[in-house]
Amino acid sequence: MIEVRPEELTLVDYDLVELRRLVDEAAARAGVADVVVEIDEGLPLPITGFTAGVTDGRGAIWISGGSLENGRYPRTLHPDHAAVELTAAMLRVADRMRPGFADAPAEEELTDRDRAAWETWAYGRCARMGMAVREQRSRYAMRLYQGFTDVTDAAFERLWAADDLTWADLAAIGEQTAAVDPRPPTKAQRTSMRTQRAKEPAG
Repeated sequence: MIEVRPEELTLVDYDLVELRRLVDEAAARAGVADVVVEIDEGLPLPITGFTAGVTDGRGAIWISGGSLENGRYPRTLHPDHAAVELTAAMLRVADRMRPGFADAPAEEELTDRDRAAWETWAYGRCARMGMAVREQRSRYAMRLYQGFTDVTDAAFERLWAADDLTWADLAAIGEQTAAVDPRPPTKAQRTSMRTQRAKEPAG
């Protein structure tokens, strides 16, 4: 069952019929049959991001409204960008359902390095499907969180072209880039946007 929440959007003018079509198509591309997609319409551009988990065998995606938004026309849907973001999230859900990702940490426990590597791999697969992926944006995000080094650039190329990886492969890339990153290590793990939103007082 493919479910989209909320059933009605009040802060944005997204066409719900088109949005649900995009969600269904993304799920089909990734081979995901049971997932709930929660859209946080209160987070517009430039706030983008998503989480992709699995609970009791069912996928659970949380995505900011800004990830689906048209930058030229605020509060409206950008079908091409939305298709990429939804497909990348669905691919990560599908990954979590595979044995090779059984030991992957929960979304809230992922390091920024690990998340960047995983999302790079997801966007690379979207690109090979012929989708309108912004490769340079992904490359910069990889460098930002993994380090501006030749090792990071080589890791990006590997992830972008990879067909089949495991959680151990992604974690190893994070370890390799951390070993040569000249920046001081992060003192504390950054709280995910979804966790921050959950802690905000209602109203």
